[in-house]
Amino acid sequence: MLEGIVSGKRLIENFLRNRMTNQELLREIRLLRRRVDRLSRELEALKARSLEDPTLVEHLLKVRGLQVFRCNPSERLFFPSDLTPFQRARFYELMKKYSFRLVLRDIMKCSESFRPRDLTHYCSENVCRRYCDALFEMGVILKEGRGKYRVQTTHPANLGPTLEWFVAEMFKREFASSALYGIKLRDTPTGGDYDVIASWNGKLVYVEVKSSPPRGIELNEIHTFFSRLDTLLPDVAILFNDTQLRMKDKLVVMFEETLARRHGEDPSETPRVERLVEELFHMDHRIYIVNSKKDVLQNFHLCLHDALKNQNSLHPLRASSRMEGETAKPSPQGIGEKP
Repeated sequence: MLEGIVSGKRLIENFLRNRMTNQELLREIRLLRRRVDRLSRELEALKARSLEDPTLVEHLLKVRGLQVFRCNPSERLFFPSDLTPFQRARFYELMKKYSFRLVLRDIMKCSESFRPRDLTHYCSENVCRRYCDALFEMGVILKEGRGKYRVQTTHPANLGPTLEWFVAEMFKREFASSALYGIKLRDTPTGGDYDVIASWNGKLVYVEVKSSPPRGIELNEIHTFFSRLDTLLPDVAILFNDTQLRMKDKLVVMFEETLARRHGEDPSETPRVERLVEELFHMDHRIYIVNSKKDVLQNFHLCLHDALKNQNSLHPLRASSRMEGETAKPSPQGIGEKP
């Protein structure tokens, strides 16, 4: 960075001293731009390396008796694994846009090559063309003839893994938190698959990512979500559904039904699902239901801020295995348990 500043200062001094020709001045400006671009990429690479340390998350899991078997599976992502840190940062910024994520879903439905007009189910053709141009510039998709593109990597089955990567990146870049995605843990009763686990402010945060609309989410998936919480004992848990549809109509209802079954027929023992704001909901300020309405980053910020604000007055849920085929087991205090 210092080199770039010194070069800029020398450029001005040489111009004033020698009255450089226009051609010489343009050459110096191009050289300076290349140096600035190189420095920007070096800074992105340095920042990326500092965010990739998994030690903090692994430590929080280890004190819970859990061991990471595998994490961060890059082969399941939409983009190639050899993208530069600068390109990954650009892809991450695009992933913040709901319209971009919708276009990616449409691209995944194209078995071979596609044109921007094939992706216009939710966006205009001009918007789709801009996204395709950006993906091509990053090396994520390839051009195949005039106005046609194809995906460079093998098609992932759905956007889920890339969405998990995005949420993990969000914790790293926006909340200064170490995070892993696509985690497999050894010897856990729920199969050991966890979407995103982060170390946020010294606390373990678990995020389950749903890329399907609410109508595609079944009750047994909510049961499994709570079973994973019994294993992880996170300080904060978030079920994130990447949709702008209402959460109240189905997801909240399934949460209420699951909680009632887990806690028996005594309503005083059943945690309430309460609205935090608009389509964001919480249970005891520790378990949250989040959608993409308005802004994903802002929604996560609201939930984490709420958890932080209420951390000294939390009342953990009581673990109660009232599900069919389960027997009650004592468990350490945490989410899913009453002290």
